[in-house]
Amino acid sequence: MLRKSSLLPLVALCLLLAGCLAPALLMPSSSQLMWALLKPLVGFDPNQVSLFEQPIVKNRMVALLGPNYDTTMQLLHTANELRKEGPLFYVVSRYTPVPEMAQKAGLVWNSETNQMAVALMKGDVTEVFAERIQAAAQERVARAEDAARDKVDETVQGAVAGVIPAWPAEMSWVNPREAIGEAVEQRVEQAVEQAQTQAVEAAAPRSDDSTPGDPANDEAYEAPQEDAIDDEDEADSEVAPAPEAAAP
Repeated sequence: MLRKSSLLPLVALCLLLAGCLAPALLMPSSSQLMWALLKPLVGFDPNQVSLFEQPIVKNRMVALLGPNYDTTMQLLHTANELRKEGPLFYVVSRYTPVPEMAQKAGLVWNSETNQMAVALMKGDVTEVFAERIQAAAQERVARAEDAARDKVDETVQGAVAGVIPAWPAEMSWVNPREAIGEAVEQRVEQAVEQAQTQAVEAAAPRSDDSTPGDPANDEAYEAPQEDAIDDEDEADSEVAPAPEAAAP
């Protein structure tokens, strides 16, 4: 039977662990934070409530869109209402201030999957940017390594089959199958190029790679110079006469 004194350290340890775990258990997830932010704003102008400047939204959009962020934001700033359709919270541009860059844009957050997705219409092509598609493509490309390109595409298509984003009826201009195929192709190309660049950089010799002990690598080292012969001095110098042969 354990004495009361021997139980005290065990009780103290349990209380300490409970104190450490409680904040982690109470901390809301990113999905809960997004829901808490977006739910009260449905029906409001996203520009008036600074929706796009909220860190939880902006940080995800910057990571998702990359170089397309500025163009997409110019379009989304023309939206005048945050809308909700089932689990989808979304905004859609009303007109284009940059017709030479893109015609239409829509941002969707799916509260069931916590996936943010953006559709960007450029002429006859609709580009899709979706968080889980991007992650799946990068993971598959990383696993494929030196596999044939068609095999990479095949594995990526399989990986994203279950993470295709849902779109509201108002965004019927998005062609899911075609857009997803193009999105996958783009992510594969980017991941393959990045992997190839990293491989080349890793294999390239560094500037400080040199043979130890080689005096030519010393900055203060100067190559020996051969003695130069001055033609004029040589011409002006007298030639010593040859010694006369001794008489017999």
